[in-house]
Amino acid sequence: MTSKLVSCRSLFVLLSAAPLVGGALFVAGCSASASGGDDAAMAFNLLPATVAQVDEPLDLISADSVSEAAEPTAAGSYLSALVAANNRDMNSAANYFLMTLDADADNPELLRQAHLALIMAGRVGEAVPVAERIDAIEPNDGVAPLTLTAEALRTGDLDAASGYLGKLPLSGYNIVLVPLVEAWVDVGRGDTKAALEAIASGLSDDGFETFRAYHIALIEDVAGHAEEADRAYQIAMQTQEGGAYRVVRAYGAFLRSQGRIAEARALYQNFQDANPGSMWLDDAMLDFSDAASEDERTDTAAEGMAEVLFGIASSADTSTSGSTALIYAQLAAFLDPSSDVIQLLIGDLLDADGQWLDAVAAYERIAPESPLGWSGRLRAALDLDRAGQSDEAIARLRAMAEERPDRSDVLVTLGDILRTQENWEESVAVYDQAVALMGDMADESWRLHYVRGIALERAGDWARAEQDFLAALDVNPDNPYVLNYLGYTWVDQGTHLDEALDMIKRAVEQRPQDGYIVDSLGWALYRLEDYEGAVRYLERAVELEPGDPVINDHLGDAYWQVGRRDEARYQWKRALTLSEDDDVELMAPIQAKVEGGLDAGG
Repeated sequence: MTSKLVSCRSLFVLLSAAPLVGGALFVAGCSASASGGDDAAMAFNLLPATVAQVDEPLDLISADSVSEAAEPTAAGSYLSALVAANNRDMNSAANYFLMTLDADADNPELLRQAHLALIMAGRVGEAVPVAERIDAIEPNDGVAPLTLTAEALRTGDLDAASGYLGKLPLSGYNIVLVPLVEAWVDVGRGDTKAALEAIASGLSDDGFETFRAYHIALIEDVAGHAEEADRAYQIAMQTQEGGAYRVVRAYGAFLRSQGRIAEARALYQNFQDANPGSMWLDDAMLDFSDAASEDERTDTAAEGMAEVLFGIASSADTSTSGSTALIYAQLAAFLDPSSDVIQLLIGDLLDADGQWLDAVAAYERIAPESPLGWSGRLRAALDLDRAGQSDEAIARLRAMAEERPDRSDVLVTLGDILRTQENWEESVAVYDQAVALMGDMADESWRLHYVRGIALERAGDWARAEQDFLAALDVNPDNPYVLNYLGYTWVDQGTHLDEALDMIKRAVEQRPQDGYIVDSLGWALYRLEDYEGAVRYLERAVELEPGDPVINDHLGDAYWQVGRRDEARYQWKRALTLSEDDDVELMAPIQAKVEGGLDAGG
């Protein structure tokens, strides 16, 4: 069939949220500069707009291109696929792309779109035959060979894997990935010498030195070279204080297999000290048998490639490469479906992209008894709340709090959700329980003081709230959010105005693009009767946050004070249109100002 559907350069117009991937989870310490700056990552010709393009930019689908559709139903499916992808519903997007392919089965760009959507949806098994079709039509495609390499290693076809791997362009992350996966193919063949030579061929000063050292350590261990493995592990441990989780698990297993139990205990304890309260090594610290250490060993080609993909996915800058990271992570899960750490990463990536329920599904694939199970359950509860299922989230957290009454983290998470639901008094009570459990550690938690302070202030207990904000500043004196909240509240109360103004100025210096913090500075100047200065900052605040009724109301007040009466009424009217209908406390005085001027508003 002649390809008539569309010129599909507009794969997806997707939005990327701020990344929420963190912790000592990864084999990280890798420099973002290794992506080549423009994220040539896998030399994709078509990727979501969250990833910069290597060759050509994405164009939005045009009406003319839709009119060229082979069939109206195909055009409808394609448009539905774009809408679903734009809404980050990759599962539906994949379904619609596959439906579109029924009408235009050999369209290479449609095949690429369907292929990527399937992978991001975690349906890698279904993506394999699509990748095979791409490979037959477009042998120079930048991503299909990666999927086919993974499938070949999963099924044990080492020669096929090597062939597909050779088709990947050596640019972006492939500069790191290809030699490492080639090395694991050699491990699969039993040739660890060739494997180490393959890694050596790709050595460069690109920020991935510790990552390569980690894989060298794994392969030296497979080869039985204990001294060489030990040296490489020690280099890999330099990623961060206490070591990255994956490196610590692997190095600890190696030490235990060598009978170096005291060193393994010290390794695990250092990780615990760097990550207080973590449960991720609970199982390892309880079981020091050789059998357990062997179970943790990476020694097959498929496991090795999964480890490579996982490591690069976890080191990617998710603010610019979130979709790239998700593709790598889903391929890693395809190769190692039982890996809890990969599922936790997938959940974090989906969470960072605002795909709350998909993130929950990933977290729920982690067994509750897993060392990572508790973290997964906490994160799932947060995402249920973000997805609007707050009652379910709260119920889960209450059950977890009963299950582990010694854990403060579940109480803090529960308090956070109750606070966002504006259950102020209940959230204060839960935060108080967390503080009691934490003991002296609570004194060093600026965030706990900050969030409890917010809940206390909203519950009407300003005396305790003020103490919490000041305690937070004792721990973190320059935190812009604490400075802003306390400074703004003091300004609103008409107290400590000079000190409050200084606090808010320091906050604005750190967050000049935050409309709420800029508003605080404008309002502080207003309360100090510097009305011209107030107008300047409040105008900027409205530019940054045009949809906030309080900021628009503040600007109206400032306009009135400098004699700009018509503009003042315009801002007040705008504030009314932006206000919730049931927010009488806010709307009534604004309406009065519209009718009678500033004095009428009180």
